[in-house]
Amino acid sequence: MKEKNGYTILLSLVGLASMVYMVREWHSIVLFTIAPILFLIVLLDLFPVRLLSGEEYSGSLVGFLILALAFGYSPAILGIVISTIVSYARKKNFDIRQMNLFRICSALGKSVISLYLSYQVMEFFDPFSTYLRAGLGSLVFSLVYMLLVAGASTTIIGTPFLNDMVLKLKELIVPVLLCTIIVPHFLRHISLGNIMYETVYILLFLLLIIFLSHGFIRQLQIRMKSSEEFIRLSELRISQRNEGHGKNTGILCQYMLELLAYPKKRRTDLINYTTLHDIGKSLLPMEILTKRGALSLTEEKEYQSHTTESFNIILSISGDKKAAEWVLHHHERYDGKGFPAGLKGNDIPYESRIIALCNHLEHLLNRYAEDGEVLRQLQQLSGKVLDPKLIQAITLEMITTVRQLIITKPLLQETDLIHVELQSIEEHKEMSGFTGGTVLLKYRDNDSLHDMEDANLKEQLAILAEHALRVSENFYEVIQSKNKTFEAHFYPENSWVAIVLTDITPALEYREQLHQSTMRSYKDVIETLSKSKIDICLEQQEIEQHLGSPLAQMDIITKSDVSSGRSLVMEYIPEELKINQPKKLMHIKLAVSEGVTNLIKHAANGKLSVYSKCNVLQIYITDQGSGIPIHELPKMILISGYSSKRSLGKGFALMYTSADRIMVHTSSKGTSILLEFDMLLEEAS
Repeated sequence: MKEKNGYTILLSLVGLASMVYMVREWHSIVLFTIAPILFLIVLLDLFPVRLLSGEEYSGSLVGFLILALAFGYSPAILGIVISTIVSYARKKNFDIRQMNLFRICSALGKSVISLYLSYQVMEFFDPFSTYLRAGLGSLVFSLVYMLLVAGASTTIIGTPFLNDMVLKLKELIVPVLLCTIIVPHFLRHISLGNIMYETVYILLFLLLIIFLSHGFIRQLQIRMKSSEEFIRLSELRISQRNEGHGKNTGILCQYMLELLAYPKKRRTDLINYTTLHDIGKSLLPMEILTKRGALSLTEEKEYQSHTTESFNIILSISGDKKAAEWVLHHHERYDGKGFPAGLKGNDIPYESRIIALCNHLEHLLNRYAEDGEVLRQLQQLSGKVLDPKLIQAITLEMITTVRQLIITKPLLQETDLIHVELQSIEEHKEMSGFTGGTVLLKYRDNDSLHDMEDANLKEQLAILAEHALRVSENFYEVIQSKNKTFEAHFYPENSWVAIVLTDITPALEYREQLHQSTMRSYKDVIETLSKSKIDICLEQQEIEQHLGSPLAQMDIITKSDVSSGRSLVMEYIPEELKINQPKKLMHIKLAVSEGVTNLIKHAANGKLSVYSKCNVLQIYITDQGSGIPIHELPKMILISGYSSKRSLGKGFALMYTSADRIMVHTSSKGTSILLEFDMLLEEAS
């Protein structure tokens, strides 16, 4: 970023010359007379109006023109000098240490040149109406100042000179209207000796506009901050290293849009949605987001769904389908090998390509400390992953600048890498004794696997290998065939694929044996201590074979199903029992309520079924959750009042107290609980 160049040096020299001019002409200025107008200028600079493009407009131009038309060129220059210093100090939070004389002089030079040309135009039209002179003066000042600022942006950061010129021309309406209405009115009252009254009147009028402007902008900022905080918490849920990714990407997007001359009227939306581009990840399973190492093909497909989830969320929030599609396609690749639609080149929305660039740049800035390496990595992605035209806009100076704008995480230390590697080694040692062997295959076409006897396995490998050639990416997948389970890793080359195929059936069998052994131990202990009231079933079929005749069934989805479940069970309880055994009736209701409530809290896709067997009421509750952790079973069942978010907790204790017998089966595929109540009627007391 070349802040000091021929153009900006010339502007700063003009600004410096204007200060010298002020010193020489100081004696000709009646400071007491123009003090109210200078005060008006200072207040307007301290509280500017925000325009549609995001630029600030202080309204101090009104004061400059009043000074120029009523008191001459020198007082107007004084007003500009004061305005420039106050405005710059406000932007730097009035920190003297951050004040930069070169920038102040450069900004002053732009304003002085604009005022000089504006003053010449107003003097030329002196015989005409004050309204015309004020309108033309404000138009010339604003137009020249806009062009001078555009020239500075072009020479410093390379922004195209006519960037957003149409929108900027539209924004000239604001200063021109204000000056055309206010300046002649003010000048007329000055001639009547009412300068103080008129200053207060105009100030109140402009401050009302400023107040409304700040209220609107504040609401936009609150919305933006809320989005950033929500994203930050979602990222923190995944990993501390992900924290700040959304906000940083939004900051990079804001910088890139200026560099790319993107229309200002759409910038705010694109920056906001760039901040939210990964919001769909908050709906993915945690194990997908935190898994160390490569994802399997199935897991990769689930991970890729986060773009669709982001699309749905943003569409629900904004109702803007076009903007939601920007986020939907931010993982498309320029070569067409991305997701979710496999779009290629310019078929990918322009905004999606910008988000993709900012997303990759943020990751690279956190991964590499050297700016040159970040640039090299981006250039390697050009034409493959990212739009080459966008990459052309990236320079080493630009990367150095944006690194200062974002918060980067500390790079991994050597000890961190050693720790991760050791963990992987230990895991490998633990599993190495339980595999059925590994083979290395070389796939070119279907004939490459002709030696394989398992036709089903051969077909699955061929399909996945073709996919590897198509996407040119490494991945692995778990495959089942003929009662065996394999882990297959695919490494594509130019025209062939290396396949590392490992039989993990023994490892899975060992894990299942360990699970069954633990369950048998718990089964014996719990059955003995509960005096056979609780039966831990090793297989779900044990419960299903014990069921009697089906009576009714319902799905469990929402909290309202708790009362619906109770009502369903009550339909099959004899009226005589309801009258004569209110205590038993209460126990049944409690058990059903707790069973259904815990299902809703901790699982999904549940069902409540009612059966009858030999005068016994059976209530069967099943779900497809992650199951009860084995180590929780003894505490859950034997410790009174024990509660855990991952177990049935106190709910199971109530069911244990209420039911006559309980059968339980749990695994990673879900949990099944059978509650039995003897319906033998006791004599009424």
